Formats: sequence, C-alpha cells, structure tokens
Amino acid sequence: MSSIRRLLSHAQPGSTGGIAAHIRRGERLAELIGARWGIQRPEQWRAKHLRWALERGLETLSPASRYHYYRTARVIAAALGRWPAWEASLHGPWVSPNGLPSPRPARQRTTGGRPPKLAQFSRDPSTPKAR
Repeated sequence: MSSIRRLLSHAQPGSTGGIAAHIRRGERLAELIGARWGIQRPEQWRAKHLRWALERGLETLSPASRYHYYRTARVIAAALGRWPAWEASLHGPWVSPNGLPSPRPARQRTTGGRPPKLAQFSRDPSTPKAR
C-alpha cells in the first residue's frame, strides 16, 4: 500500500470514487516530487514541493486538471496537518477551474460561505473514516 493511499484513505471524507480519484492524483504528485527531489514519503514534503508540482510538473495539463490536482494537494496538506501554514504558498492560477487568478488573496478570510470539506486527520488506521 502506498503512503499516499494510506494517508488519504482514512483522512478524506467523501464517496469511494472521489477518494479513489484523490489517491490517483496524489500518487501522481508523489511520482513527480520523488523524481525531482528524491523524496519518497509525503510526511517529508514541504509547500515548495507541492507548489513546484502544480507550477512546473503539471504545466502541460489543462487549467481544470490542475485545479483538481490543487484540490488533492489541499487534501494532502490538511491530512498532514499543514494546510493553514501552506495555504498562502499554494495560491496560484490553479485555484480556479478556468485558470484565472482568484479575485481575493489567499490570506484574506471572508465571513460566511461553506468552508472546504477537509477531514481531521487521525494517524490511527483503526479509527473509522470521517464522514
């Protein structure tokens, strides 16, 4: 079992198909980061590694596909407990499906609206998956 699969299968809420898609994209991100820096486990990643993957490693993909990879990077960062610290570093044109820059900066918090559906990560695989 890959470290990405182990990390995301218990940390990500959602349907089986959605979780499987995040795992596929996460494994692709792991391959890109591993080939570039030789880092094998997501626990060793830093924000710069995910930013490089979104900026350079996936530059040939469409804006919508890069958006899906951004969503997966966000889930991985949340599962590692690093999302609040990495949020500003991962801001770029990939935060929207059409590739246009977001109208507000990443650090600016708005009131209201639905927050992103990110799970609370538990390192104990025997605990039930978040719903």
